[in-house]
Amino acid sequence: MPRHDFHRSKFHSQWCRSRTSRIVVIALVFALFLLAWLTFDSIPVKTSHWKGSNEWQGGPVAFPWEDDQLPLAPMQDKHVVPEANRSNKTDISLRNIVFNVAASAHLWSKRKEYLKLWWRPDDMVGFVWLDEKVNISQEEAALLPQVFISEDISKFRYTNPTGQPSGIRIARIIREAFELGLPNVHWFVLGDDDTVFSPYNLMRVLRKYDYKEMYYIGNPSESHASNTHFSHGMAFGGGGIAISYALAQSLSRMLDECLERYTSLIGSDDRLHACITELGVPLTKEIGFHQFDVHGNIFGLLSAHPIAPFISIHHLDEVDPVFPKLDTLSSLRRLAHSMHAEPSSFLQHSICYDREQKLSLSVSLGYAVQVFPHILLPRELERPEMTFKSWNSKRSRGEFDLDTRWFLKPVCNRPVDFYIQNLNVNDNQTVVSTYKRDIAVDEKKRSSFCLIHSFRPEKVQEIQVVSKALSDHWFLCRFQEDNVVR
Repeated sequence: MPRHDFHRSKFHSQWCRSRTSRIVVIALVFALFLLAWLTFDSIPVKTSHWKGSNEWQGGPVAFPWEDDQLPLAPMQDKHVVPEANRSNKTDISLRNIVFNVAASAHLWSKRKEYLKLWWRPDDMVGFVWLDEKVNISQEEAALLPQVFISEDISKFRYTNPTGQPSGIRIARIIREAFELGLPNVHWFVLGDDDTVFSPYNLMRVLRKYDYKEMYYIGNPSESHASNTHFSHGMAFGGGGIAISYALAQSLSRMLDECLERYTSLIGSDDRLHACITELGVPLTKEIGFHQFDVHGNIFGLLSAHPIAPFISIHHLDEVDPVFPKLDTLSSLRRLAHSMHAEPSSFLQHSICYDREQKLSLSVSLGYAVQVFPHILLPRELERPEMTFKSWNSKRSRGEFDLDTRWFLKPVCNRPVDFYIQNLNVNDNQTVVSTYKRDIAVDEKKRSSFCLIHSFRPEKVQEIQVVSKALSDHWFLCRFQEDNVVR
């Protein structure tokens, strides 16, 4: 064989072997891919249904707008506490929390009544910090926190042209409270004299956190303008601020010096936030704190509370009474009764549907029940209706840093409202609450010639809601559901 033919034959043989190897490799890869795809395709897919855990009574076995219903798959118990949550929970009682209320002497005669709504002198530790002395009878002193007069702040500079130096006094309350040296303190809680707290729910929330670490807990404002002006990462003091012992200790060492660096700030919340920021501690948001930088009727906010324990309400003098035909204080006393009777379930939102009559029911436990004459999906009902206005008296969804829905203007589409009359908790932890119909809505519907085929006033005057008290695992995902029973 000629030399060049030998080399060509050798090269051809090597190329054939190389091509054959590539074909074999590609075939093996394709076979493995096909096997994996067939295996994945044979795995059964689990279908999720809109249904809560077994702890919640009832459930939307059939939605009223669906004709063909599928059986619901059995649900696994979702209320298993993750290992992380078990290890992070700390033992705490109300006496481990020191409440500090910022107050002024010229508003004391009115604001002290708000304090009486939530203060429990036999179970709690706390103080009222006033700017001047006030006269308090011995009988009244037994119903209120101990009153202190704040230290003189004349040595501090205040250069904001529109604010008041009282912001410095209120910002220093955390230092004055810490320097009292009380034993067994885990948390310092700050609030205003027009703040109403749910102490039990606050204790449950703080139980999630380690007081030996530096925590700054609260919530920003509902107002987008307020958050933009101050900070979206600032806890607003009227809604309440919880400061761990470790953070209070660090703050007390540097607060006075820090305040001198922020003489141009307007109030106490922003000063406190500025100094905490210097310590590198971010805001831990808990949505149960409510600043309520709003005006007008707050029914929409109270009737669609987020799925979280209610902790506080604020600006009680700036909003309408929460019940019709009652003044502000009388309304709050009725609301506080529900809050104390069953705090864990207070204002917790439930959604129910009546298939036969095509009705939607929205329940705010301990406050109100709304019955809509048509179907509203959960995504709509969980949003607060804009019955209220912003702090600058504008009524626009863009004014708020929360989801809202427009007020239903056609009278005939408006729900019938039922307000709380009584709430009791049985020995088996069953919550029984009764709600009475507001006839003012019926009168408006009658004058507008609305055709009411169901839920007539002569048929339904009261609604009774039976539920279970909220478990200790409230922070896990769930949605409270109901059955409608005639």
